[in-house]
Amino acid sequence: MPRKIAVNALIVIAAVSLTLILLELVVRRAGSTDADGRFTLLNFAIEPSELPVNELRGQVDNYIANKDSAIVMYDAWTGWTFRPDSIRQGGAFTINGAGIRSRRDYDQTPPADTLRIAVFGDSFTAGDDVSDDEVWAHLLERELYEAGIRAEVLNFGVGAYGMGQAYLRWRRLGRDFSPDMVIFGLQPENLKRNVNVFRQLLHRSGPPFSKPRFALIDDELQLLNAPAIPPEQLMVVFENFKDHPLAPYEFYYHSRFQVARWWSASRLLSLIFEALRQADDEPGIYRPGSEGGELGKAILDAFGQDVLDAGAEFIVLHLPLQSHLKRYFSDLPRPRPIYDFLLEHSRQSYRYIPFEAHLEPMHVDDAFWSATKHYGPRIHALLAKVVADKISMCIDSGGCRAPRFDDISAFTTAVPAAEN
Repeated sequence: MPRKIAVNALIVIAAVSLTLILLELVVRRAGSTDADGRFTLLNFAIEPSELPVNELRGQVDNYIANKDSAIVMYDAWTGWTFRPDSIRQGGAFTINGAGIRSRRDYDQTPPADTLRIAVFGDSFTAGDDVSDDEVWAHLLERELYEAGIRAEVLNFGVGAYGMGQAYLRWRRLGRDFSPDMVIFGLQPENLKRNVNVFRQLLHRSGPPFSKPRFALIDDELQLLNAPAIPPEQLMVVFENFKDHPLAPYEFYYHSRFQVARWWSASRLLSLIFEALRQADDEPGIYRPGSEGGELGKAILDAFGQDVLDAGAEFIVLHLPLQSHLKRYFSDLPRPRPIYDFLLEHSRQSYRYIPFEAHLEPMHVDDAFWSATKHYGPRIHALLAKVVADKISMCIDSGGCRAPRFDDISAFTTAVPAAEN
């Protein structure tokens, strides 16, 4: 009997091994390998052990050849920014002379009778995929006026920004406009942008820029790569990346290009791992105690304290992704999101608006989202109303400070009469 069991076990092992070998051969034949050694099959890719220099060079050269007309341009202090006095999205997205989204320019000194609000964040704040009239920052002005508050809202959001870049944009530009309130559009996914230096290593499609990167060194927040390496110098860095001083601070170099696992020689097992990795929308970088998590918390606190020291009110606005909302409204029992520690810290430390609490299950539907999974016009309109209601209540209760004004009557007005 033991001999029969052993024989059967060997047969099973041989059959499984043969199946795996055949699958490995099928995968290798069905996939393709590019000049940089990157293997691709369907929507999954296995990165090579070294940087894809040829691909990176093509993107960098293309930007340099067109940099004088590029709307998203290199910026030494934030990595990239919008070109002043330009238009994108087929004329629907206007950028004013200061490089912020608006069809008008603003004096740095705010009007004496108007509450000035500045908003910072990434593409969900900037309002990608909606028009100037539909973006929530623009609609917020109208909602506040209808609530009896004369206000102007300056939109400093820039697509693909991390939390650190939003903070630096406040320091380098936003603070000069002396806002009375600052709203930070917190997007938890941006925790992964905090540990990235070279944008192309996070998203292979670019843009070909480096960015300043905060790091916690001896428990102190320190800024690296400032000013940011310009595009013209990137290829020198990429061609000998492992010896560059910034290499230890590029999370995606070590996690994607330098990771050698026991299954790395197998295309089949590597693809299975990649599929599982992409399915995880809460990577370890979101966890409390991780570098990304702790760094995000430190940046948030530095941003908030700097705004408060400037005499402005600081408001954290949580802007959830569609994937986050699906989990939020799921009927299945799920643990709290692992980035929830950051939301809880925001709730306890600052004025905090959890936008998801004002949404409904129907808002998960694709009809409310753009093709690139940004908010559609109806969510922007709802977001403007939610933020306006919160600001109005805060002002009416005396909770929100506005040191520039002796009393709120300086910027409040009678609520417009309803139209017949």
